[in-house]
Amino acid sequence: MDLNLEHKYRKSRKNGTIYVTTRSPVSAERQIELESGAGELYLNGIQRNYSVDQIMQVAHMLGDVYKLRFKIDFSGESRGFAYLQYITDHSMDCMLEILLLRFRLANLSIKVFPSRNIRRLLLNNVEQLTPIQVYQKLRQMFHYIKLNVHEIRPQHYVYIILYRNNDDAAQAHHTFRTKIIQFGAEAAVEWLGKGSRKKSDLSCCVQLQRDEMNLLEFTEKDHCCIRF
Repeated sequence: MDLNLEHKYRKSRKNGTIYVTTRSPVSAERQIELESGAGELYLNGIQRNYSVDQIMQVAHMLGDVYKLRFKIDFSGESRGFAYLQYITDHSMDCMLEILLLRFRLANLSIKVFPSRNIRRLLLNNVEQLTPIQVYQKLRQMFHYIKLNVHEIRPQHYVYIILYRNNDDAAQAHHTFRTKIIQFGAEAAVEWLGKGSRKKSDLSCCVQLQRDEMNLLEFTEKDHCCIRF
């Protein structure tokens, strides 16, 4: 990283992501917003030979960057996309236009879009485990915000897991790939974006206390949804 930026940002790498994060203080209120995905931009069309430093040199011209998540493959080269957030709450339309222009002036063929901030995963085809057992396994794997368990037919459940932001969901997805066998030979996890499932399929949901006896009594009577 350029020496002029090193004192403002720290760089780290975890799994398939290079992180560049601010060293500047951020108010607690703003940090909560940012960690929930506020103002996140999606950068696409990043060529394999483009580097994190090249993107930061351009991105920093528009203001103080909060976080850049640069996706890489096993060789350390770009997978073609990244996510970018600024500390200040700028106009989204303005940022899209100006940042795209800046990339063009730097001879970087990168497209800029609002991030969809997809942060839900769907766990399906879980065999021989009760919802309580799945809930207990998930708690040990990765922190999440909410778990909805939908009984789509008697004794057959799908699990919708909501995470704080897309980054947390991506890390959880990576963890699932290495531990999915714990949920059964046919278990699978997928991203659940907007419109991925019809609302009518998952429309019924009831709050339930985290008590196994209550859970068993509930699932025997109704084929609906359990919310932990």
